Amino acid sequence: MKKWFLICVFLFGYWGMAQAKGSVSGTVWDAEMQDNPLLFADVHLKGTSWSTKTNFRGNFEFNNIPEGDYILAIDFLGYETREIQIRVAKNSPVRIHERLNAKSMPGLSSEVDGVVQTPDPKTVQGTQGLRK
Repeated sequence: MKKWFLICVFLFGYWGMAQAKGSVSGTVWDAEMQDNPLLFADVHLKGTSWSTKTNFRGNFEFNNIPEGDYILAIDFLGYETREIQIRVAKNSPVRIHERLNAKSMPGLSSEVDGVVQTPDPKTVQGTQGLRK
């Protein structure tokens, strides 16, 4: 009985070592705000269930990732999505430092172009009924 137990422990131990795993970590910076950390950005490995958010320092980390090629995607509302091709290997941590830029909004202009809009006096109701 003891012999079978040792054989099982050896086989399961060997199987666990055969599953080579690596890690991916990094920092996401806000390019629009003088490279401040970008808090709570979504970071995920496309095509997998691996997903996380950056912390208060803009850092993220994945551990025990099976070896292989992945696409690391970084998203944040109002910012351009960044996708990075990475290769995860045992004993070779992947470290990522990325800056996200704000999305440009088509059709919006920061200039007024000399146009001033004033309300139509016929549609604006007075405030006389609100006073006592």
